[in-house]
Amino acid sequence: MADSAQPTDSKLRRLFKAFQYRDFRLMWIGACTSSIGTWMQLVAEGWLIYRITHSGFYLALNTFLAGIPIFLLSLIGGVVADRTERRKILLFSQYIQMASAATLTVLVTYGLTHVWPILALSTVNGLAQAFGGPAYQALIPTLVEREDMPNAIALNSIQFNLAVTVGPALAGITLARFGEKWCFGLNALSFLAPIISLSLISARFLPEKATHSMLHSLKQGIHFIWQQGAMVGLIILAFLMTFLSMPMRTYIPVFVTDIFHRGPQTYGNLLSLMGVGSICGSLAVAGRGNIANKGSSARR
Repeated sequence: MADSAQPTDSKLRRLFKAFQYRDFRLMWIGACTSSIGTWMQLVAEGWLIYRITHSGFYLALNTFLAGIPIFLLSLIGGVVADRTERRKILLFSQYIQMASAATLTVLVTYGLTHVWPILALSTVNGLAQAFGGPAYQALIPTLVEREDMPNAIALNSIQFNLAVTVGPALAGITLARFGEKWCFGLNALSFLAPIISLSLISARFLPEKATHSMLHSLKQGIHFIWQQGAMVGLIILAFLMTFLSMPMRTYIPVFVTDIFHRGPQTYGNLLSLMGVGSICGSLAVAGRGNIANKGSSARR
C-alpha cells in the first residue's frame, strides 16, 4: 500500500509543482476567484442584454466592444508592462473592473432598461484588460523558477478553464434565483481576491530605465515575434480558435431562449460544459512537466 501511494504522491507533486511557490499560489487563487466572478458577469450580461433588447445584434456588439480594445491595445499594454512595476498596472486594472461591476450592480438594482450603459462598461472593461492582461502574463515568470515555467503556464490555464466551468454554472443558478444584479455584485466582490493577493506577494519587478520610445520597443517586439516561426503559428492558431468559438458563446442566449425555450440555469450549464474538456487537457500538460520537443509531442 505504501509503495503504491508513493508514486501517486509523486505524480501529484509533479502535477502541481508550481504551487510550491508561495507567490504563485497567492496569484493563482486571486486570479481564479476573480475569473469566476468575471464569467458570472459575462453570463449575466448576455442574458440581460437579450432580455432588454431581444436582439442578437446587441449581443454581438457587446462582445465586439469588450474585445476590440484588447485586440488593438494589448501590444501597447505589453510594452507598458516592461516599463512599469507590473503590480501597479494590475491593481489599477482590478480597481477599474471592480468599479465597473459595482456600477452595473447599482444600475440593474434601480431598473436598467437601456442597453448603452452595458455597452459602455464593457468597453471600459476591455480597456482595463488590455493593460492588465499583459501585466499578469509578464508577472507569472517572476513567481517561479525557469524550469517550472511550463507547469506554471499549464496551471494558469487550468485556473482560467476552471473559471469557465464554475463561473457560468454559478451564474445560471444565481440568475434563476436572484437575478442579474447578484451576478454583477458578486463579480465586484471577487476583485478583492487579486487585490489582496497582489498586496501579499513578495515578488517585485523593477524595470530598467527605458532608452527607446514606446513605438521603437513595439516595433522590436513585433520584429522578434516575426522571426520566431513557431510563435507566429501559435498566435494565428489562438486567433482562429477565438474567432471561431466566440460567436457560438455569444449567441447561446438566443439558442436557450428561442430554440430550447429554457431559462438562465440551462444557459449557464451550457457555457460551463465548454470548460470541462479544457481542464482535462491542461491537467495532462501540467502532469508532463517540462518535456523536450513539445511541438513534436503535440503533433503526435
